[in-house]
Amino acid sequence: MSVLTLIVLFVGAGATYTWIVGHNAQSAPVVATTTPTPVIKHVAPAANARESASVQSITNPIMPGDNASIIVKTNPGSWCTITVVYDKTPSKDSGLSGKTSDDFGSVSWTWTVESTVPIGKWPVTVTCLHNKLSAVVVGDLVVSRDIQTSN
Repeated sequence: MSVLTLIVLFVGAGATYTWIVGHNAQSAPVVATTTPTPVIKHVAPAANARESASVQSITNPIMPGDNASIIVKTNPGSWCTITVVYDKTPSKDSGLSGKTSDDFGSVSWTWTVESTVPIGKWPVTVTCLHNKLSAVVVGDLVVSRDIQTSN
């Protein structure tokens, strides 16, 4: 019986100790933390930076009468012009005006391929100018009357 009494006393003492410590303990203050949102900033190219240009995407293939687009990567703040020539005839679409590249060096155009454009592969020439330096890139626009779509 004395062993049982000792067990009851130890369990009771442990429970009492836990209750007293829990009620007398001061809780630590809760500090809210936030993770800062990253800010993406562009960096202006150096005054002596070389000009560059590359085609990032171009609509291909395209049917006559549809809208085509091109995205070119260059230096931020570059002035870029575009020329699309179909069978030795330059396009006069209003979407083909000069533009300045954005803070990340991206510039894009969208234009309508005339319905009379012959089938074939036609050059899309983009010329970019920055700090009196220039770069030229040519993308091929494939005009087709039979465009296969995948499901």
